[in-house]
Amino acid sequence: MSSDKPSETQAPAESINPDLPAHGDITDRAAEAEQTPVAADSSPTSTPAEPAAQPVAATTSPSIAERVSVPAQASADSGEEAGGEWELLSNRIKQFFEENNLQDQWQSLRQPLFLLGGLIVVILTLRIYGGILDAIATVPLAPRLFQLVGAFYAVWFAATRLIRAEERKKISANANDLWSSLRGGSKS
Repeated sequence: MSSDKPSETQAPAESINPDLPAHGDITDRAAEAEQTPVAADSSPTSTPAEPAAQPVAATTSPSIAERVSVPAQASADSGEEAGGEWELLSNRIKQFFEENNLQDQWQSLRQPLFLLGGLIVVILTLRIYGGILDAIATVPLAPRLFQLVGAFYAVWFAATRLIRAEERKKISANANDLWSSLRGGSKS
């Protein structure tokens, strides 16, 4: 059931390279190639050497031509500077800095950058503080000892500052001033 002719999807062997014979030994072709230049040199009036055979372009299938497109390259005569990648990159960077006013960009981006920097600092501080507390928590009895010290300080503060009305008013005024300064309000 098999046939000797190639299928529709397979190109015939002759279209790949028509200059090579279809059958033969590789060593025979190498010997012929070596003998050809010697024979050409030995004759006093030799004909000019034939130009090298141009590569044969494979026949293009319409389906490939529909899917593949090669963009045209700009010629060197078009006036553009034909440089390497580094020259192109440096020209683009120079053009960016010439077109953009960096001082205006800094003014517009200053507040968001400071907020982002402050957020990073706060996160790092909390991580370090958490690491310190975790290290203290590994010491036996240390967390309970710190809780006891905190409780004694709270009792002392309440006993000395919260019993009299004058002290309570001062503490309340200080807390209100602190809160208004955090909110950005003016002092009244």
